[in-house]
Amino acid sequence: MSFHPNVFGLLLLQATAGGTFLMTFLYRFPSINRSFYRLHGLLFLLFSGGALFSLGPSRFEILPLRFGRLDQLSDFLMLAGTGGLVLYNLLVNFVPWIKVRAVSRPVLVISSLILLGATGTSSLILNASLSLSFSGTLLLMSMFVSSFLLGSVLLAMNWGHFYLTNPTLPIEPLSFLVKGLVGFMLATAFVSGVMIYINWQANAGFSEGLLLESFQGLYLWGRLLIGVIGGLVISILAFKTVKMHSTQAATGLLYVALLMILFGEAFARFLYLNLGILI
Repeated sequence: MSFHPNVFGLLLLQATAGGTFLMTFLYRFPSINRSFYRLHGLLFLLFSGGALFSLGPSRFEILPLRFGRLDQLSDFLMLAGTGGLVLYNLLVNFVPWIKVRAVSRPVLVISSLILLGATGTSSLILNASLSLSFSGTLLLMSMFVSSFLLGSVLLAMNWGHFYLTNPTLPIEPLSFLVKGLVGFMLATAFVSGVMIYINWQANAGFSEGLLLESFQGLYLWGRLLIGVIGGLVISILAFKTVKMHSTQAATGLLYVALLMILFGEAFARFLYLNLGILI
């Protein structure tokens, strides 16, 4: 198999897929300037390349693409998405912005959809089946929600920095991103709640861990306390702070939210890859 699932690679792929997709909606805000798209175009290109290097084949080889081989399809989609981001970076960095603004968005849309496809294909590989059971559907949902969650908190935190140098920037872009962050955080909490109920009924080891009767309980509670509960609380506080137009305080809270969500998602991927527990 040419696809090698691991926590680091999956987080990079998810952050890139979710972040690039959400970034396409920011084009409707004229206040977001070219430097923001340059920064995140390069950042997501590095993330996508890191995901391809980490998840992809261990050695370079050209094989005929077979759509029944999900591992090959996932590698192909990651490679195509990375190629799209290379083109996007060339456009936003070397072509006059007034000419390329309208053209760069469709390139970003296509690249993000390809990378979301790679994320979905990765979910099917982890599910070990093309037919989605109830648990497989929850896994797919969890992977997509996690992608948008990582993308929204990263974009919101980085955009908050622009207010430090220009406090007169409109609040609408930050408000849009933070509302999305709260929504995806609520979706994460919902999926985690459903999986807690299912695992408690069907998995004796899960209940032992949740009661701290086994070592895996540390990862479970790390996921729940830091990634779900802590992330949700901090996200809501950031949203309330943005409503008060206190952008500097909101940026500080978004720093904390990014760290909590990143650790929580890393715990979640570790639990599933190593213990088969989706939460």
